[in-house]
Amino acid sequence: MARKRKKKDLWWYINQEYGLPALKRKFTRKTGIPTTKAAAERKIGRLLISWLTAPFKKTKDDEEEEA
Repeated sequence: MARKRKKKDLWWYINQEYGLPALKRKFTRKTGIPTTKAAAERKIGRLLISWLTAPFKKTKDDEEEEA
């Protein structure tokens, strides 16, 4: 029995026609900002965790004040 092909919707054709997936990839590679919701959530979560767990770094001004 032959398998039915899934019909592609109008937005798929519009995106492909104007090359939007390629533009999104180029934007993401150049800026480092993800364009999908899941990737953005992962990146924000990773940043928050690193900021909260990072040790406090002393600056040169802090060291001069202590001396």
